[in-house]
Amino acid sequence: MSTQQGHARRIVQAIDPQVRADIADGPLVAIEVHFGFTVQPATSFAMRGARGWCDGMSETTSGIILYRSTPGRRENFTLAHELAHHLVAEDDDCPSWLADQLEPAQLLEEVCDDIAAQLLISDEHLRWALDGGKPGAETVAALYEATVASRTACLIAVANRLPCDGFALLVDPEHPSRVFAGARARDTRPYAWKDDVIPGAHVLHRANGPAAQRSWWADHRGDRRDYYVTIDKVAGYTCAVFAENDLWGIDALHTYTPVEPDRGNNATVKCPSCGFTGTTRWWPHDECGTLTCPKCQACECNRREQREKRAACKQCFIVVRTHLLDENGVCKDGCP
Repeated sequence: MSTQQGHARRIVQAIDPQVRADIADGPLVAIEVHFGFTVQPATSFAMRGARGWCDGMSETTSGIILYRSTPGRRENFTLAHELAHHLVAEDDDCPSWLADQLEPAQLLEEVCDDIAAQLLISDEHLRWALDGGKPGAETVAALYEATVASRTACLIAVANRLPCDGFALLVDPEHPSRVFAGARARDTRPYAWKDDVIPGAHVLHRANGPAAQRSWWADHRGDRRDYYVTIDKVAGYTCAVFAENDLWGIDALHTYTPVEPDRGNNATVKCPSCGFTGTTRWWPHDECGTLTCPKCQACECNRREQREKRAACKQCFIVVRTHLLDENGVCKDGCP
């Protein structure tokens, strides 16, 4: 089954290894030399759709990439992210896959983030940072120290190595109540995304150094899920890596209940109600045994209820099933 990480890895692996090495060494020059773009600094940008990274923008039809010139490593990630937009647009499969997803704009930003991280951080660097252990916040810190990649690139690279549902985030000390950057493994929900408000009473409001403990995350809809979390500092920013499974041995005692690496379902939905076609992680409904559409929330129980619903025709006043009435509430085939 297609995933955002799978598309990102496939797109990156299709690039010549020497070109990838040139991008990692210097994205600005490599983009101009190998891809023919004109790369220009600019002073201001509006926020990209879906609250994506806002330090750059690209106009592929004009062959121009604009970016905010920033000191240090952040600029490299911005440029690699903008190149990723071009690579996705030129790909045969990823745009079609994105069009079938529930949040294509936000997912596009995540795919481009994944591509940018893979362009800047090699598998060899990741293996060194992991050092045979499990990915956590300290891995992000080690990767940042060992490479010239930005904090965000290191965060994404580590999140992609989580062996279970989970996500990672950064918090800027100048804006401690909001998420600076986020990255997730698989289709984890709920998870942190750029500019999300950190929930009240969360441990991140009082995190002040290395830590490993039980935690949770809740989104703006009120969905809440328990996680384990490791917390560390990465060049002054707070980094937290959340995982559904206890990867780091936080609990002294675990029950014998087997823990699945991914508790979600992976299935394809073709909804006859709204026409949505795509993937879902929900399991079939217990009563009717069919998958609930993630777009319109309908299963066969809902569709059966709609088919059996009745109303009176506004013209002849005969009570019929509602699907036999037109948008004006009149018998579709004419009144008797």
